[in-house]
Amino acid sequence: MLALDTGVGVSACLLLANGAVASVSLATSRAHSKVLLPMLQGLLDKQGLAWQDIQSFAVGVGPGSFTALRVACATIAGINASLQKPVFRLASLEITANQTDTEEAFWVIEDARSGLVYVAEFAAGQCITEAQCLPWQDFLNLKPAAYLTLSDAPVDMQGAFALPVQYSREQALAKVAQAISISDPSALWVEPLYLQASQAEKNLA
Repeated sequence: MLALDTGVGVSACLLLANGAVASVSLATSRAHSKVLLPMLQGLLDKQGLAWQDIQSFAVGVGPGSFTALRVACATIAGINASLQKPVFRLASLEITANQTDTEEAFWVIEDARSGLVYVAEFAAGQCITEAQCLPWQDFLNLKPAAYLTLSDAPVDMQGAFALPVQYSREQALAKVAQAISISDPSALWVEPLYLQASQAEKNLA
């Protein structure tokens, strides 16, 4: 399996092959396809693999950076146009949740700009409140006790405890990708998860 995540923080990709994990990352979530493709090709070359050896793909679909999500989904769709292998959707906030280690309930949050925030609640490694996009005040009204974010929250978190990031994006991506079952829903290509309108759509409206 080849897995790719570009939505939040670094752009990370990894290969899961014969129980081993090989990975590489870029220190930006705004990776252009001209950068992603050589990065993916280099990862395959290092492992002595060809594209025809890939049996499935996994992509972080968001929520996150509009441009980065589009590039990731389009990159995998282009590669898979001839291979026709299963593509699995990965939730970007779930990947973030796996960058810390706690059994207690906590919220993963990422600033969605324009006074909005992407949020999802996790406990014991499971998502218990699905990802949504809320005004910051609506989220604060939920009285979060603990939260995890990869960037600074632009508001006063009103006493909520910030959890530490304990694992790299690549490590978290590997954990989520390894949990995929062949019985999970898949497609030949996937679309980004947009929980709000793009800036162009807002301007048009």
